[in-house]
Amino acid sequence: MKTNEANIFIFIASIIIGVLISSNMNFSKVNNKVFLTPAEYQEAYDYNSKLNKDIDNLNEKYYEYYTKLQNYKENKNSKEDVLGQVNKEIYDNQVILGNVDVEGEGIIINLSDASDEFQEKVVDPNDWWARTVHDTDIVNVINELKIAGAETISLNGQRITDRSSILCWGVFVELDGIKIPGPFNIKAIGNKDKLYSYMAGEGGYISFLKIRGIKVNMNKYDKIKILANDKSYNYKYMKEVKISNKK
Repeated sequence: MKTNEANIFIFIASIIIGVLISSNMNFSKVNNKVFLTPAEYQEAYDYNSKLNKDIDNLNEKYYEYYTKLQNYKENKNSKEDVLGQVNKEIYDNQVILGNVDVEGEGIIINLSDASDEFQEKVVDPNDWWARTVHDTDIVNVINELKIAGAETISLNGQRITDRSSILCWGVFVELDGIKIPGPFNIKAIGNKDKLYSYMAGEGGYISFLKIRGIKVNMNKYDKIKILANDKSYNYKYMKEVKISNKK
């Protein structure tokens, strides 16, 4: 009888241990899941969209350069055509570097801190911080403009390039070493309807700024002019890699 009781006890204990092990495994699986906030999801979605767009652009560039190389190898282009293509590439590179004035359709976004009336109600310093435009706000807006297809962007008249840096400096935002006071005027050249629709969409960074009380004014324009970057860069450490033709 005692043996049967012992066997029953062991059987019941085994079931309980099995249930506990199974439950623990299920809990661990649940804990391994990553839950994103709406803002984090939007950021991840935008980043994924940017990566896909970059891949598409790289594929297009690869095809363009491959076709051009094949034409050079087969001598399909005359000297005049080659010279014209070289000059066009030089000009395009100057545009990308921001060394020439450009104009085209696009949008203009004006950002400024929450109104004085709105600010007077702020007691918590964190709330005051949230209702002020910072460098991270400018960077996020610029990044979203790039994702939306902006070809050229300026901040308070200063051209944004691939080497631009934006920092917060008290009541100023510092762009490439120059302190800029608010309000902030951001110009972007590109498809005006696409840019406006993307930036005005729910869940974007502009809507987040409005929730914080930041004053936002955004409009579409048929013609926007963005001046050239007045900075020149001297490269001290980079040198051309010369490829030998010897086999």
